[in-house]
Amino acid sequence: MVSNSVSRVKVQIHGTDYTLRGLGTEEQLRAVAAQVNQVMRDIAAANPQLDQKRVAVLTAVNLADDLQRLRRQYEELMQLLDDKTQSKP
Repeated sequence: MVSNSVSRVKVQIHGTDYTLRGLGTEEQLRAVAAQVNQVMRDIAAANPQLDQKRVAVLTAVNLADDLQRLRRQYEELMQLLDDKTQSKP
């Protein structure tokens, strides 16, 4: 559930401190930061020659790919649900 109030939390992502502000709880913001941090760590570990900027861009590309895939799956599920509810007598 998304909160209507703005939360603010200090986090560390890939060795850099950030203050995140956003709608939602501090726990949600921390979870997002933890996910970004983990993807960055995984990419950096697999590609030690990359600088931080390239790691960040590849992280963004990976997370955007995940988001697009999940949106497609959501749309497919919604279509299946719609088909099932419309075919009921």
